Amino acid sequence: MKLVDIHCHLIPRVDDGPETVEEAGKVLAAMYDEGVRVAIATPHYRPHMFEAPAERIEKYYQLMKKAAEAKGIRLYLGCEFYRYAEMAADIEAGKHPLMAGSDYVLIEFAPDDTFLTIRNHIYELVARGYNPIVAHIERYDCCRMPDLVQELRELGAYIQVNAGAVLGGSGRKTKKYIKGLMDEDLVDFIASDAHDGKRRKPNLGKCSAYVERRYGREYVHRVFVKNPLNIIKAGEGYEKGKD
Repeated sequence: MKLVDIHCHLIPRVDDGPETVEEAGKVLAAMYDEGVRVAIATPHYRPHMFEAPAERIEKYYQLMKKAAEAKGIRLYLGCEFYRYAEMAADIEAGKHPLMAGSDYVLIEFAPDDTFLTIRNHIYELVARGYNPIVAHIERYDCCRMPDLVQELRELGAYIQVNAGAVLGGSGRKTKKYIKGLMDEDLVDFIASDAHDGKRRKPNLGKCSAYVERRYGREYVHRVFVKNPLNIIKAGEGYEKGKD
């Protein structure tokens, strides 16, 4: 199965991902070995912490895109936004790239944010016509109740969990929580959130095999392939709609 990774930090020198092009190449090779054939690179944007100039992001994205093509991976550009007050307005102004040129927005919250904070940001993005994806929802204490996750989905959010956490890398409690979400069919995407080749390495192939044993091939295809490809397709249609 050709996997699609919608959340990874592959572009060097723009955030806390790879520090060099060589290191980024090793991450890319590891992604290929894991079965990834399409990916969206999602460098962080966080005011006063990760604010790489657009020109630098584009420069290294183009480098990695060529390297990915040579390897056999289609690479697209996105962004992982850390929530901030002006985020929706900045997105609407086109200040940062969205997911593969689509209207999907990958958004990260603080571990101790309240549910109201998360809900308000989701509501604002949806009201402006965007499709928010909550990044690694397993990190937010306020979302530990599945009914609250369901509320976010009913509001218009999509839910992403990290492959490492599915495999138990964030502890038993978190692994059990994610299992509960999957049992209730509340997970839309499983992504690597890879940052490097050692501590936070690509693991989508290992995770997809684990999930398939428990939920079947159809489920794996949906969260690792079909749903992610919908973002790519939306990007193509979204850009055409702008012309």
